Amino acid sequence: MHKTLFNISGDIEEAGNALSLTYSPEQLYALRVGIRRTRSILKHIGSHKSRSYRKTWGGFAAVTNDARDWDVFLITAEKLLTPGDYCSFETLNRKQVQSSREAAVEMLTAAPWRRHLKEWKHHLGQTGEESSGQDQVLTSLERALVKARRALQLALTVDNDKRWHKFRIAVKEVRYVADSGKDHPAKGEYLVEVSATCRSVQTLLGDWHDTVVQLDILSELADTAVHDRLGSLVRQRKEQFLSEIRSELLEQPLFR
Repeated sequence: MHKTLFNISGDIEEAGNALSLTYSPEQLYALRVGIRRTRSILKHIGSHKSRSYRKTWGGFAAVTNDARDWDVFLITAEKLLTPGDYCSFETLNRKQVQSSREAAVEMLTAAPWRRHLKEWKHHLGQTGEESSGQDQVLTSLERALVKARRALQLALTVDNDKRWHKFRIAVKEVRYVADSGKDHPAKGEYLVEVSATCRSVQTLLGDWHDTVVQLDILSELADTAVHDRLGSLVRQRKEQFLSEIRSELLEQPLFR
């Protein structure tokens, strides 16, 4: 896990440096994935220090939430709307989009971010491999799988956005733990298979969750014809994705 954290940290710093110069949805996505993977690994290390760093990373990620949500929403809106309607949608919400992006860039150019990166890299250099081992990866994976299976049962039983979101987060955690142990001498192939299964389910869950976020955004926007049309189309996508998720899970024994 320690080697994985080192590699992920390099990816985070690279994406952050690029974003601080020129905003890019792709670089923001890379930054957020790196932070999520880091937080997932820290969760399973379990020390006081790891919990503190996990909280700090989470705070930085939260600053970028709005920018990422708008990046995805613009892509979705362009797919669903006519060119004329999309132009209207983009114009109506341009100020909010720009504001969310500026907040993300400002975070990456501020002193707290630079200080955190310096402290984090020092921590990794001091910690060494004793923070985790191959056996811990398997133990962490089993805990993550148990949590994901429970989350799925609740999602299928209660069947609301909150429970499906918790299952989505649990699947993501399983995948990141599996990814961190792919070089395991005895279980590497198994961990690769687990990661691939999670990726398939996670893609559908991510698409579904985007529709939930987009409907929340629309509920706070001005009441216009283009927003109403887009809301109707997004609701249809939401139901479609949820149906596909259920079908996919019937063929996946990992979470049962």
